[in-house]
Amino acid sequence: MQHANGAERGEYALGVPLIMRFLVPVGGVTDHAFGVLTTYRHTGVPSGIIAGLPWAADNCAYGGAFDGPRYLAWLETMLPYRATCLFVAAPDVVGDAIATLTLWQAWQAQLSAWPLAFVNQDGQIPTAIPNCAAIFVGGTTTWKLSETARACIAVAQQRGCHIHIGRVNWWRRYAHFRAMPGSDSFTCDGTRTHYEGVGRTLEAWKQYQQSEYQAALLSTLV
Repeated sequence: MQHANGAERGEYALGVPLIMRFLVPVGGVTDHAFGVLTTYRHTGVPSGIIAGLPWAADNCAYGGAFDGPRYLAWLETMLPYRATCLFVAAPDVVGDAIATLTLWQAWQAQLSAWPLAFVNQDGQIPTAIPNCAAIFVGGTTTWKLSETARACIAVAQQRGCHIHIGRVNWWRRYAHFRAMPGSDSFTCDGTRTHYEGVGRTLEAWKQYQQSEYQAALLSTLV
């Protein structure tokens, strides 16, 4: 599947190899090793998006803060950067697949101008994933690491969807998904920058993305 700008999903910049990449949830990052995950809570357009990094829109539902009118108004301001948008997350209910599907049905038409991501939550049935441009693997930690979540990813891959994994902060979680077939084009995000600082977090995440590091450590993952 291709973006509006013609680039294959997961292709970030000339000369940068395909690999499961972090979308950084803070502004000021212009390193093409990363992408950007932004929300209507951010002030202005993150410099990384202005610089051409791929980006995605989160809906702020995690924590119960989703504001529909504000989300729509903010997305209007992001239209000049639509060509580099990987996905826009449709509203969801944390831990509840049925409620999330209900929200999808209510919001899909209003967000149709964007590559829309369906957020997978606890209870999601792989064959019940609606037609979408991407899936965002959310849910509780137990569900996220389950065989059902893996099956949802496989179904989405067969359909040509982009795959994004939420709440990936540390190596073990990263390696769990990086070991999956086709993960070269996955993206992921985490909140580690909030409690370890941007510099230290990006240094660690960049190391995770280095193939030499992965080759050495993936083989040790049980």
